[in-house]
Amino acid sequence: MPILRIRIAGIKVNSDFWPNRRNRMPLSKPSRGEHDAPRTSKPTGQQHLYLIFDDWEFGYSIRKLNLSNAGAEQRRLPPPFIRLEATRGCPEFFAAVGTKILATHPRCDFSNALAPGGILPIIDVRSQGVNFAPGELYPQHPIYIPVGDEELFALDMDTFKMLSMKPLWPPRLEFEYRKQISEWSWRNLPMPTFNRMDVTSYAVDSDGRTIVASTADATFAFDTMHDKWEKRVEWSLPFSGRANFVHGLDVFVGLPKDVDAFGHLCFCRWLGDDKHDVWFSKENLSSKDPAENHVGTTLVYLGESRFCLVECVSNGDAKAVEKWLEEREELNQTEECEELHETEEWEGCPLSSRCRLTTFSLSSDMNGDLTAAEIVVQCYDVPMDAFYNVNPVAFWL
Repeated sequence: MPILRIRIAGIKVNSDFWPNRRNRMPLSKPSRGEHDAPRTSKPTGQQHLYLIFDDWEFGYSIRKLNLSNAGAEQRRLPPPFIRLEATRGCPEFFAAVGTKILATHPRCDFSNALAPGGILPIIDVRSQGVNFAPGELYPQHPIYIPVGDEELFALDMDTFKMLSMKPLWPPRLEFEYRKQISEWSWRNLPMPTFNRMDVTSYAVDSDGRTIVASTADATFAFDTMHDKWEKRVEWSLPFSGRANFVHGLDVFVGLPKDVDAFGHLCFCRWLGDDKHDVWFSKENLSSKDPAENHVGTTLVYLGESRFCLVECVSNGDAKAVEKWLEEREELNQTEECEELHETEEWEGCPLSSRCRLTTFSLSSDMNGDLTAAEIVVQCYDVPMDAFYNVNPVAFWL
């Protein structure tokens, strides 16, 4: 497995990982992230949407977008906030908690005292610094679930672990007698009775500390305070992937598992015991252009009943693009391809990939139904080298 490397432009790198070097710069306070459950800290600074693109030959670019820039016209993405060298085609190995983005891609085992088990790069988007935590070897199909602003839970094929991101002071990893002693460490937790690959949806419950995960016919709960799994109900949450509990509306919100409801939001309210209520939004928020091929969709919670629907769509097919580029061999370099966006010649490309961001707020109408309001759409050109085969990866930090 290749080692993950970091390429940084204008980013400070903390050297806390190396022994006997202490950086006494205080850490920034974490933000509310993607939940609106009660917090132990308050957000600082303006939050942004961070999109991760598999768009260059060595790995990934993280782009920072301001969602307040309204306008439906198609535009170019901002320059990368940071680039990370890592095995391509695995954007699901990125996770986020508080104000931090973690790259947990598989990497080689360092059999020495300085890096037993490897390291895990952590990018703090608020302080624009890079720190390190103990790495996990060879994650297979991880589901990362942040709880609060300081704990990240990872459910994988044969493991269930938690990484505490509570601030260190001094912020460092210490080594003593060739044995790593770190306040930042992965802790093994009890495995659930179900298989990770059977998980269809998951969320953090209304109390802000209980993880719920559904399989095809049951929903289980993990109490993070007492490290205990239990089967909660004999039915499955109606979502596809991650859902969020919105306290102001007392409802879970996510993308529907039902393919016939594609483009609509799915709502689920727990009524107690084994009772629940499921319904869908009237509005179809997805792209409705019949000429577009849908690639993937992710729903990001912005807090206070606000969401952003992130869609990757394309016009045409990959073979047509390949033929079109072969006719323009002088434009094979990524930078030159991006420059082509500024010319009229780009309009002749058979594939115009783009990322569509739809921000909206949820509220109750006069009939008590949940409806999307204050809808704003932004569209961005997708880099030519971007590789998509999964849902887009996006974080609100």
